[in-house]
Amino acid sequence: MLDIGEEIRITLAIYLCIKLYQYSFYLFSKIPMNFNVKMDDKKIKVDIEKTNLKDILIYCKPKERLVLIKKFGLNGEREIPLQRIGKEYNLTRERIRQIETQALMRFRRLIVGNETYMEVLNEAKKILDSHGGFLREDVLISKMVNKNIFKFSRQEIKLILVSDFDVTYLKRNKYLDKSFYLEPLYEDMLTKMVLVISAYFEKRTKSQDLYEFIGYMKDSFAKDYKDVHYLKNDLFYVNFFESIREISVFDGKIGLPTFVDVNPKTIKLKILYTMRRINKPIHFQELPSKIMEWFPAKNIKVNTVHNELVKNNTIFVNLGLGIYGLKERGYEGGMVKEILVRIFERNGRPMNVKELCREMLKEKMVSPNTVMLNLQKFKEEFRRVEKGVYELIKTKKKK
Repeated sequence: MLDIGEEIRITLAIYLCIKLYQYSFYLFSKIPMNFNVKMDDKKIKVDIEKTNLKDILIYCKPKERLVLIKKFGLNGEREIPLQRIGKEYNLTRERIRQIETQALMRFRRLIVGNETYMEVLNEAKKILDSHGGFLREDVLISKMVNKNIFKFSRQEIKLILVSDFDVTYLKRNKYLDKSFYLEPLYEDMLTKMVLVISAYFEKRTKSQDLYEFIGYMKDSFAKDYKDVHYLKNDLFYVNFFESIREISVFDGKIGLPTFVDVNPKTIKLKILYTMRRINKPIHFQELPSKIMEWFPAKNIKVNTVHNELVKNNTIFVNLGLGIYGLKERGYEGGMVKEILVRIFERNGRPMNVKELCREMLKEKMVSPNTVMLNLQKFKEEFRRVEKGVYELIKTKKKK
C-alpha cells in the first residue's frame, strides 16, 4: 500500500483514511484487540517533522498501537498502567508488557535516523549530561518542553525518549521515582547507593548539610567506581537525591522523611519555617501565600493559619492588628501595660512618650493614644515626672 502511495504520491493523511476505512467502528466503541494484521515496517521511514507522532502508530499492529496510546496517554488522557490495560482486555500484565516492548521496538525502527527524532534525543542527552547524567522523568521532560523548540507534547517526548537505547529509562525500581539517566550509570549501582544513604541516616538520626553529605558520598563511591565519571559531579547527587522516595531534601539539608527539618508536614512547622525565612513580623492574612511559595503542593486557608497561630502562642506572638512574630526572635507579646513595664525595666530610667511609643512598636502594633491611655490609667505602675515624661513607680521604690 505504501509503495503504491509513493508511486502516486498520496499523502500520509490519505493513507490513514484508507486504512481506517477498512474497519467499521463507532467513536465510543471499545477498540478490539484481535485484528489479524501483518505489518512490515522494516522498509518504512517516517518524517516526524511532517507527521503527527500519533499517526505514525498506524504502522504498528493494532494491539501495539492501542497499548502505546493508552500507556503514554497519547489521546490526551492520563497514562494508564499496564495492569489496568491488561485487565480491560483480559490479558496478563506481563503479556501487555511484551506488547509494549514490541511496539516500542517497531516505533523506534519507524523513526530512527530521522533528523527531528535525533534532535529530540540529542537535546535530552545534552540536558542530562549537564545535570550530572541523571534526572527525574518529570524534570527532564519539563526542561525539554520549556525550551519550546519541539512541536511535541510531554507524552510524545516521553514516548520518543523511552523508545531510545542511548537514554536509559528507570521505571520499575521500588526505591527511586521514574527517571532517565546516561551510561556509565547503571541501575544496580544506583540501588546500592540508595541503600547506603538510608542506612547512613537511620544510624545518624538527624539531617545533614546537603553538600557536606555529597562530599561523604563522593569519598564513598567515586573511588570505587572510577569509570563512572558522573559520581564526581555534585549535580548528579543533587538530582539523584531528589528521586529517592525515602529521602527528603529541603532548605539545604538532607535526611529521612521523618526528620521534621527536611520534611515539615504540619501547618505549624510550615508557618514556623516561613516566618524564619521572612525574618520579620507578618500579618496572618499574608502568611498563606508566603507559605505556598515554599510549599506549593497544597492550598492553605487563612483560617487554618490563624487557628494555628492562636493555638501555638508559645511559638507565635500576637503583636496586635493581626501581625505575628516569633518568640524565638525576642518578641514576648502581652498586654500594653506589661510591655510598658518591660520597656521601663529594660532602660532603667524615665522616658518620654515618643521613646515609649517607638519601643512599643518593636513589640506590639498599637497607636500613641493607646500608650498614653495606659500610662494615665495605671497610676499605680506609672508616674508622670514632667510634661510628656513618665517613670516606672516600682523602679523608684527599689532605689
